[in-house]
Amino acid sequence: MGAALASGLSIQLALAEVASTLPSVLARATGHAAAALVLGARLEIAFAAFAEVVPQQDLAPFAMVLSAFARSGGKVGRSLGRVAALLRGRLALEEERAALTAQGRASALVLVALAPLGAIFFSFATPDYFSVLLDRGQFLVAVAILLEVAGAFWLSHILRSRTAEADFASLLDAVIVGLDAGLTFEHALGALVARGPALSRLPEARRLLADLALGQSSRVAFEAFGKAGPTEARVAALVRSATRFGSPLAELLVTQADALRATDRRRTEAQARRLPILMLFPLTFCILPALLIVFLGPPLLSLA
Repeated sequence: MGAALASGLSIQLALAEVASTLPSVLARATGHAAAALVLGARLEIAFAAFAEVVPQQDLAPFAMVLSAFARSGGKVGRSLGRVAALLRGRLALEEERAALTAQGRASALVLVALAPLGAIFFSFATPDYFSVLLDRGQFLVAVAILLEVAGAFWLSHILRSRTAEADFASLLDAVIVGLDAGLTFEHALGALVARGPALSRLPEARRLLADLALGQSSRVAFEAFGKAGPTEARVAALVRSATRFGSPLAELLVTQADALRATDRRRTEAQARRLPILMLFPLTFCILPALLIVFLGPPLLSLA
């Protein structure tokens, strides 16, 4: 897209040009967006074609840059290059997180599958296994199912927990793209709120924008924003200092986002090392009791 726009093509022609180079699902969405622009649709409406194939946190910076380019022109290649670099970095971090937790996810899958597989094995090995269990052990079956479901949800929560640093770094990435496109911090944040309502950390952003819209001074509004947490306080201080001294805010926010991602990477590595210990709790309180019910329930009921 950057090369096509830099060569003088319009947005709709650039989209039509690059559609043939994309995977089929993304190519269809790109073609629909180009056709909508040809028919006179606004950029925001045309980009609705990407809603089902591209996550909002990825689409919002791209749409923000193209909206600024459609409104005022200029050199869009650098801004799109920034979008591509930020997205590649975020995706690489997510792949690294997935690799670090792969062993834990495999162990969790095996643990959750033990009880159902054990029940299937005993049903073949012992013909009256299910008849005894369902006739006199219905309460035990219900307890085992509840324990399995609770253990699965517990393990899923342990494996899928994200850090606040990762969420805020994604928010800063989108704001940085808006700054590179020529927007102010407030306008970039407002464009992100409008285009990415599912992004986390947006309640604080909406509150900041509402305070500024109600006529509060930027100092008071950013002080209130900084009270949301230490990360927000650092960003508010960067914005105030950049406004006061004329420093390039985008570069300062890039440094802050990189620091947040580094913190997220360290915490992910530490979490991966702690996974075996954390998984002991659902194993002890949920999975093992369910296994005991499945393995020992029918024999004990037969003796009763």
